[in-house]
Amino acid sequence: MDEPVIMWRKDGTKLTGNYGTWKGREFELWSLKPYEGYLTLVQNGGDSPGPEWHTATFPNRFAKTPLAHSLDVPADEVTNRHSIEVTGNMGPGRNFMVIAEDHEGKLAVESIDPMAAQYKRQLINNHNFKPFSENEPLEHVFVAGWLPADRIRDINVETIPFGSD
Repeated sequence: MDEPVIMWRKDGTKLTGNYGTWKGREFELWSLKPYEGYLTLVQNGGDSPGPEWHTATFPNRFAKTPLAHSLDVPADEVTNRHSIEVTGNMGPGRNFMVIAEDHEGKLAVESIDPMAAQYKRQLINNHNFKPFSENEPLEHVFVAGWLPADRIRDINVETIPFGSD
């Protein structure tokens, strides 16, 4: 069975995503906004948390296991809804969103535009990054891949509380 993708780094830092508390436990959420009065709890990888959870396979997801478990729950049962944005950089003009950490401590990152195509090309050539779309010019798409954690500087964690719109 795949290891679950953890919402936190080994040092305790929560990573980019949407979160909320249901029945005393914090879960990742598909979205902060309810759909027809429900929110979807998500657990990526690992064993299903229970028989009522739906399990699906998504074979081509970056930085997450292909296996995902989800459960729709009444939105009014989920408290402390918030999103986290973790960003860092490799220098001026080379900003990233940090989305996961692997067992070796490498960070899964996505480029934040604007980023010069030359920097994206270097990431593709030197670190096996992949562009979001092969059919678009590199200037128009983000790239994603894994970097050693010590290559990312100025890591910033921003918590954005959910406000009802």
